[in-house]
Amino acid sequence: MNILVVEDNKHEMNNIVRVLQSISKEFNIYKALTGKECFKIMENIDAHLFILDIELPDMSGIKLAEKIRNISKYELTYIIFITTHVYLQLEAFKKIHCYDFLEKPYKKEELIKIIKRLSKGISSQKQKNKLERQQVSFEMKDFIIKVYIDEILFVEAQRRNCIIHTKEKSYTIKSMTIKKIIEILPKEYFMRTHRSYIVNLKNIQQVEKDEKNSWTIYFEGYSIPAYVSNSYKSEFSESL
Repeated sequence: MNILVVEDNKHEMNNIVRVLQSISKEFNIYKALTGKECFKIMENIDAHLFILDIELPDMSGIKLAEKIRNISKYELTYIIFITTHVYLQLEAFKKIHCYDFLEKPYKKEELIKIIKRLSKGISSQKQKNKLERQQVSFEMKDFIIKVYIDEILFVEAQRRNCIIHTKEKSYTIKSMTIKKIIEILPKEYFMRTHRSYIVNLKNIQQVEKDEKNSWTIYFEGYSIPAYVSNSYKSEFSESL
């Protein structure tokens, strides 16, 4: 987790850094004394959290935060303000949508509590993003097909082969059973809905139900549907 601290008071900067280091040795802490230094550091890292003093030598912390928010990848990044200017608190929340605002002098425990909460949320989000862009490999006789898991809509068995339907195209995996493929795919995303179908639960747009016949599953922007047979209806309903 990359944390960028912008504070012109070196004593206060050291205090913040010590608190962060006491929480986790895995934090990457970057220090800037001015807004200009902050942007120079941002050229080389992706920050996950900003801790900003309101009063800086070259610009206000509010102005710095505005400029950070104007960078698309930082529109929703966590920002914490630390300052003596408590009257700016409303502006910080309304204009910058900061996560929190600590008034100097603050208790060390206050900052620890906030950072621990944010760290947990950031770690969960990073793990989620990593999983969403995870790839799965299908080894063929002469080559390997790699597909992003979140792009797979469903898998369809056709005789001795399986077809991987994705948002952009389909891939034919020869001589591989649907039973083998369900073992490869992560269970939190995929489930078997039919003897011939495996579906990515995260990509379902609509399910058309029929009491007697198989249910039909539709996916956004894709004309070919998948199906849920009677024997899988109960388990499928519980997974939605």
